[in-house]
Amino acid sequence: GRGFCAGADIEDAFSSQLSGEASMPHWQEWTHLVRSSKPMVAAVNGVAFGVGLSMILPFDRIVAAHSARFSVRFVKMGLVPELASTYFLPQRVGFGVASDLMLSGRTVDATEAFALSLADELVADDALLDAAVARARSYGENPRRQLGWIKQLLTTNASDPDIIGVQQREMALLLQCFESPEHREAVTAFREKRAPRFR
Repeated sequence: GRGFCAGADIEDAFSSQLSGEASMPHWQEWTHLVRSSKPMVAAVNGVAFGVGLSMILPFDRIVAAHSARFSVRFVKMGLVPELASTYFLPQRVGFGVASDLMLSGRTVDATEAFALSLADELVADDALLDAAVARARSYGENPRRQLGWIKQLLTTNASDPDIIGVQQREMALLLQCFESPEHREAVTAFREKRAPRFR
């Protein structure tokens, strides 16, 4: 299509909220799904504004076409950011850049988004889907259980100032990895000089 997601439908969503007819969406379910599921790669073309951007901030990778434009423009609508974007955006771009983007509501093009680390990869428009699928496939070649554990560690540990707690969570999962068939297969494949065959 012409764009990834232009954000909430102002006429529909906001009008019904102003009239008291709408209930609040269950966004906690979305961020939990993204962080607890298989690796997720966003392929962004055109605009990713408002919820169109905040919904992909917890993804594992954001691949942007040169035509992409991004905006955390909640302030322009008299709102505050949602979908845990006040957590995930600073994780991606740092506190100062996140503050600027959220307080100004300005739009950044794909080149600036890449320079700010808002987008992880920048590709030609006609190469977008192939690049995103190739990246997702490279993740999917790895053992599923360990992929989930890595995402769990990143989600929990990335902002925890307790380094001892961070290491304890890593060690607990590392001990499970040592006992796993995936680890055994990886070591066996290395010794036999072949690619591992993960189920």
